[in-house]
Amino acid sequence: MGVTLQTLLRSPLFEPRLRHRLTLKAYMDLTIQRMHAIFAGQIVSNEQWLGQAQQSEFSRLCEWMGYFGAFDYALHSSLVDHMIAVDALLNHASPTQIAHYRDEAIGMHKVYSFGCTEVGGGSDVRNTQTTVTYHRQTHRLILDSPSPEACKCWIGNALYAAQVVMVLGRLIVDDEDQGLHWFRVVIRQRENGRLRKGVKIMACDPKGGIHANQVAAIRFCQLELSVDALLQRHAHFNDEGTFVSDLPRDRRFIAALKTFLQERVLFLTGIRQNAGLAAHLSYRFACHRQLHRDGGTVALLSQPLFRQRLYAVQLKALALRLLEQAVIRRFEAHWAQVPRRQELHVLAALSKAVGAWMGLDVIRLCRELCGSQGFHQFNQIATQVIDCEVGCTFAGDSTMMAYQVIKDAMARPRFILDAPTNLGQQVEATLVARCATDATFTHEQALGLAYARALDLVIEEAEAQHLLDSPTLDDLINSFAAPLHPWAMFSREGLARHATQAQVEMLAAWLKPPQCLISAYIDAPDYARQFTHKLYEEQ
Repeated sequence: MGVTLQTLLRSPLFEPRLRHRLTLKAYMDLTIQRMHAIFAGQIVSNEQWLGQAQQSEFSRLCEWMGYFGAFDYALHSSLVDHMIAVDALLNHASPTQIAHYRDEAIGMHKVYSFGCTEVGGGSDVRNTQTTVTYHRQTHRLILDSPSPEACKCWIGNALYAAQVVMVLGRLIVDDEDQGLHWFRVVIRQRENGRLRKGVKIMACDPKGGIHANQVAAIRFCQLELSVDALLQRHAHFNDEGTFVSDLPRDRRFIAALKTFLQERVLFLTGIRQNAGLAAHLSYRFACHRQLHRDGGTVALLSQPLFRQRLYAVQLKALALRLLEQAVIRRFEAHWAQVPRRQELHVLAALSKAVGAWMGLDVIRLCRELCGSQGFHQFNQIATQVIDCEVGCTFAGDSTMMAYQVIKDAMARPRFILDAPTNLGQQVEATLVARCATDATFTHEQALGLAYARALDLVIEEAEAQHLLDSPTLDDLINSFAAPLHPWAMFSREGLARHATQAQVEMLAAWLKPPQCLISAYIDAPDYARQFTHKLYEEQ
């Protein structure tokens, strides 16, 4: 972690326990203030996304966004909501539009929201109902939510702060549907200001987590826009009012989804860092928690059964780190090769789905490992459980992502000429062959295929890094036993044999996060004293 980021996270503005003392509105305002500090300091930026001027810093962007995720997942999601909206602008606007809006967007001089999801459709983006109708007489656009199902919903940053929403809508010209396009829509003239006439907003609260993200539902009521609101990289209206596009209608939907790819990588970095932090705190708790045995005391970490549970959690957290590294390397290597974008789309879907499932599994198990202390929000893990739960649907429903992965695997089977070389590939080949015979797939097979391909990536990354000895690599592979056992033989006996204190400590050293991300009582030997200090203060 760089000095600049460490300094920022140790500043009063980022005092980690403020969130537990503030009202909800104040916590939301604090998150926007933190975002301003992050973008003003150029800590992270859309300039670092692949395809932008500083794309060589993409891996650092992912790493630092992961740190923000571990610090406060609501902050991470709010940052992503702004940056994915800016990515839509940079991907779909004309050079003239980009020149006009780039500085305000990248520097967050205006807060942006990403207006894609509709309450009635969720992940079914193809059937977006929001309409933007061209009126030839006035040469204007009319943005409308024609039904309750068409309201934009779960729109981050939008409730109070956002001035601009990047809206995905269906363009209607002379009663003809021209497909989905992106529009830059101003909903307020200033941050926290009054809404424009024709915009109605309600909170999505009380929601299950990420409470500081100003998530809202938005209804557009015949909102009038200039034709320049249409992002014009691939489409525009000429002076005669004729709609012109250099993309055929059947390609416009795929082009509109380009902006989702890198967002899903950033999601993986956030959930991975949360899982690693939770595993670290569980290890630290086990080092400090004392048990009475045979007239003396011993650390919880000395107990074989506890170590077996902790070791299994550490292996999953390590698998997520290796998966993240494998995905980022492939994105950096292949982003410029447009014919490989479908491959990256599948990779992003895979990493999003497995990242959410494994990350949440790790965090929930760590909460149990820490007993009642795991339930206290000052110890961070319970807070992670609450906030990261959104990962199941944030950046796309994980199950739908898995369905996309298996559909692609069936359409483009990888092991026709080349034989599988590891267990993940073997499971994938088995599943694809079965699905080809049935000409369909089950839910269980889709999830299994996603985990199998993730395991393949994890094994390849571990072998490329020469990071693990053979027994530890076998244990890492066995951490995938639960989702893959119907299609492969696993032996989990090694986990019990190898969960030695030395092995657990080695993994703990690999997973240790920067100290400035840690505010939990249980990180310190005197956690009991810190927890109860008010009872022992001098009266």
